[in-house]
Amino acid sequence: MIRSAQQNLKYTLSTQAIERITPSKDALRLCEKLSDGKLSANAAVDAIKQKCGVTRGNSRA
Repeated sequence: MIRSAQQNLKYTLSTQAIERITPSKDALRLCEKLSDGKLSANAAVDAIKQKCGVTRGNSRA
């Protein structure tokens, strides 16, 4: 992981700790892969949606 990505990840985790938010291990792994450039943001979102059982629906915009 490059230095700025590590700093961003540490900042995010620190902020979540202050707010008493605990990310899942899966979320942390996705963040690490995203920071390493091994995963795109779209692929990370798709993985989260799949894990949560969210399917594409009609937009109500």
